[in-house]
Amino acid sequence: MSTLSKVFVVLLVVFSIAFTSMTISIATQTVKWKAIAERFEEHAKVADTNLRHLIAANAAEIAAATDTINAHLDKIASVEAELQDVRGELEQRQAELRRAASEKSGAEAINRGLIAQLQSTEAAREEYQKQRDELRDGAIELQRRNIDLNDRVNELTAQTSVLVEQKRQFEQQINVLKGENQKLSRLSRTPSTGYAMEDPTGAAMSHVVAATPVSGSAIRGKIVDVSGDIVTISVGSADGVQKEMVFVIHRRGEYVGDMKVGMVDPNKAAGRMLGGRLVPAAGDMVTDELGLAGSRG
Repeated sequence: MSTLSKVFVVLLVVFSIAFTSMTISIATQTVKWKAIAERFEEHAKVADTNLRHLIAANAAEIAAATDTINAHLDKIASVEAELQDVRGELEQRQAELRRAASEKSGAEAINRGLIAQLQSTEAAREEYQKQRDELRDGAIELQRRNIDLNDRVNELTAQTSVLVEQKRQFEQQINVLKGENQKLSRLSRTPSTGYAMEDPTGAAMSHVVAATPVSGSAIRGKIVDVSGDIVTISVGSADGVQKEMVFVIHRRGEYVGDMKVGMVDPNKAAGRMLGGRLVPAAGDMVTDELGLAGSRG
């Protein structure tokens, strides 16, 4: 119900009361004034009751409107607070935007510097590329020369192998001649001169003492295999090796141990270790005790 309607109702009630009073005053002058007065009094009571209800409803509506107004005022205050926060945040964002613009300017300056450095680096890289190409060409030339040198080394190695094989054959022939010379010496009972045919140079080792001195030709070789206490050496009967011969094992001039030959083939021999200071290994050198005695004497 609008305010204008409420005012109209109030005026209508007031006019009704006034009209009722006037009607009562007029009716008192008539014959049925008492009944009319009672009827109008009832109408006045009903009108008063309606007026009270209307006033109460109006008061409730006014209270609700007041509450609504207060709620709107609170909401306005909240919106104003939020607006204030938004303004503060906007100022902060504007400050950040200004800082970002400043950082962007700095970054652009750095970027220009980096571009200049990149251009300089690119020029240096091209120069390095040129030098690398020159070095690569030089390396190719060196590789070609290295191949030629390797071919020459292989050729010389082959020649050396041939010479070593010839030397081995000569040593075998010398050992055979020594054996025949020893037999002839024993038959003629004259001292053997076969030892003078062997040059013991290179067989000497410091601080080496043979475990069991034996007689025989000076023989040198190396270990080709070790299995437990069984040692296989690279010299055999063709080199003058015989059973029961004792060989001294040495490694770069250091005494390793002694081994006694138990099996002989033409080009290799094998025997057991008699003891020593170190564990024998493939590649260690071996020299018979006669060779050591000759080198010390």
